[in-house]
Amino acid sequence: MSQYNDILHKERPVSNRPKMDLGNRAKIFAPFSALRGFDVAVLTKQKEKTLVPRAWLSEDMQEILGRKLRRVSVRDKVSATYFCLRKRIGDYEVGEYVTETGTVEAIDELNCALVLPHCFIPFTDIYELQGDFCYADGEQA
Repeated sequence: MSQYNDILHKERPVSNRPKMDLGNRAKIFAPFSALRGFDVAVLTKQKEKTLVPRAWLSEDMQEILGRKLRRVSVRDKVSATYFCLRKRIGDYEVGEYVTETGTVEAIDELNCALVLPHCFIPFTDIYELQGDFCYADGEQA
């Protein structure tokens, strides 16, 4: 303790720099990512956990969906919920259900698919279809 006696009772020196405002000072203590890409890897793993098995439609639901698909034409606005396959384990398929809304650009008869502005949806993957097309009896789809 004897080596610090000369400075022990001195006043604190005054800084010539301006004081930092509290908003900027808080940024100093903000968390940072020490491992680049780790956050993305964790989110990817969480997303894999949310994968669900493919749900197959009953015969009645397939018939209703078939009627809706026959009524759809180009330039109709539709909202399609479809199965997006992520993994196949033997005969077991897991993925996620995605809903896309847009104007029908084409109906691919050869590949049996619905073409929306940003996606190509095979008829077999469609789970639900809604839109502004009408049935012959005026019932909304």
